[in-house]
Amino acid sequence: MHHILNPSYVHGNIKSRNIFLDEDFSAKLGNFGMPKCSLTETEDQESWNKGYLAPEYQNEGKISPNLDIFAYGVVLLEVLSGKPPLIRDEERENGSFIKLSDEIKRVLETENAEELRGWIDSGLGENYSFDGAVNLANLARSCVEEDPSLRPNAGEIVEKLLRLVDEEGDHQVDICESSCKPLVKADEEER
Repeated sequence: MHHILNPSYVHGNIKSRNIFLDEDFSAKLGNFGMPKCSLTETEDQESWNKGYLAPEYQNEGKISPNLDIFAYGVVLLEVLSGKPPLIRDEERENGSFIKLSDEIKRVLETENAEELRGWIDSGLGENYSFDGAVNLANLARSCVEEDPSLRPNAGEIVEKLLRLVDEEGDHQVDICESSCKPLVKADEEER
């Protein structure tokens, strides 16, 4: 949508709830243009959706392909952590939220491998490559940069993900149940 169409098409509503899997576990993006049709959003939905919004959109209403890149980075963080885009801050009495995009910045800045392991979805157990998880966390972190000019474009993201898949190709993945219930297709040979 960003590279093939001219001018680029900005979805503007990328979030995990709008990514669907077909029978082959291929992702399909849905809900094109739906935010303009829905006027009855609950307060919880509105707050939840804010976790996907890039700062330049929240502050200035600026729409560009970088808006989708930011939201995609949040989706990657959800997959990796098993957490929603906004997390209630239990330490504060006012019930405020912490953005998942801010939380990964804090975790990665500590450079503490054990803190990152604790942040990753515990439902994965030990059935993942930690190096791959670090690479994915860093990619997601680059997608949620405050400055849109520092975010990778969609082509760069695809290239990095393909490289990550190639590097992890020998790592065997079993079907697991995480707190967000990710779907992983097992090879026919493993069944």
